[in-house]
Amino acid sequence: MKKLVLCLFSGLIVFSFSTIAYAEGLYFSGNIGAASLTDADVTGPGVNAELESDTGVAVGIAVGYAYSNNIRAEIEFAYQKNHADIYNESGVESDATGDTSSYAGLLNCYYDFVNDSSLIPFITAGIGYAKVKMDDVNYSGSGVPNIDDDDAVFAYQVGAGLGYVVSEKIILDFKYRYFGTADPEFYNTDVEYASHNFYVGMRAFF
Repeated sequence: MKKLVLCLFSGLIVFSFSTIAYAEGLYFSGNIGAASLTDADVTGPGVNAELESDTGVAVGIAVGYAYSNNIRAEIEFAYQKNHADIYNESGVESDATGDTSSYAGLLNCYYDFVNDSSLIPFITAGIGYAKVKMDDVNYSGSGVPNIDDDDAVFAYQVGAGLGYVVSEKIILDFKYRYFGTADPEFYNTDVEYASHNFYVGMRAFF
């Protein structure tokens, strides 16, 4: 019995930490997760306020190529949406309504810390453009029309994560990204746009 337990335990260790062939070449990836917008400064003629939003959803799809020297590059399309929550001006809070969303196209680069286990840490950075949109955003008692506008601005992201090698063709990803843009402008008013995003996803190699 002791020998059987020892064999099973040894097999588990070998399965978990033995050298696994790390996938290379062309891949497709998909990710879904939570997007937590930072509190956004709202500045413009006669305006100096802050907009808070609820945690929303973030999704992304990408096509990339993994090289043998730990380097990956990909083109990603990302989308996220958050519901406005609180509008704070001069310390006076009001309930906010409407949604803020973004569509982004990014070129991402990765460095994978390939090792002798099935767990592959990585870091990433990317740049591109995003179309940031406000849909009927307003706050109670404002007496002004809803903000319903969009702006295309420079976008960037940095992050880190952990990949789990399921097989030579499949890797599961768990990642964090800080996503930000140049301030979009809506009706002569600048609104900060940045978020902390947490994803789970999968890479499938061809």
